[in-house]
Amino acid sequence: MVDRKKRAQELIKYHSYASGAFGLIPVPGADVAAVSVAQLNLIHKLAKLYEIEFAQERTRAIIGALMGGVMPGALSSSVLGSAVKAVPFIGTALGVAVMPALSLAATQALGRVFAQHFETGGTLLDFDVEAMREHFRKEFEAARNEAAKDEGGEAPAAAPQMEEQPVQKAG
Repeated sequence: MVDRKKRAQELIKYHSYASGAFGLIPVPGADVAAVSVAQLNLIHKLAKLYEIEFAQERTRAIIGALMGGVMPGALSSSVLGSAVKAVPFIGTALGVAVMPALSLAATQALGRVFAQHFETGGTLLDFDVEAMREHFRKEFEAARNEAAKDEGGEAPAAAPQMEEQPVQKAG
């Protein structure tokens, strides 16, 4: 069990740093899409680790409900951060200042919430968004604070080895 918790933490750390890096993508919208794929892939990997059946559409709905209900200000900053990249020079700089930290924190919070839910025997079918919303908000704030303290500190985690292909975004 300890190994599974440690592996979950490694997956969360790796995908969080990847999401932060994807926040640097200068193309408006592409950054948000890349972060969404990383978050979906993280939940998929956690579900596999905990031997939980993964349902992509159900997971998307849960992620949207969690994030939309808890952090509308952060989400609007995220969308604004992505959209502002369309403004030459200054827009890219402003977008780069906002997106990486928000992307990293949101992914880390999602990972922590799902890992705890799976660790206690939960599945995607019994995930109660209303009950988990406050927990997600606290994890998001903690992750944002950690990211602010870590700037320039720790290097990104090494990529965990994957046995199968990452989740592909449905087009």
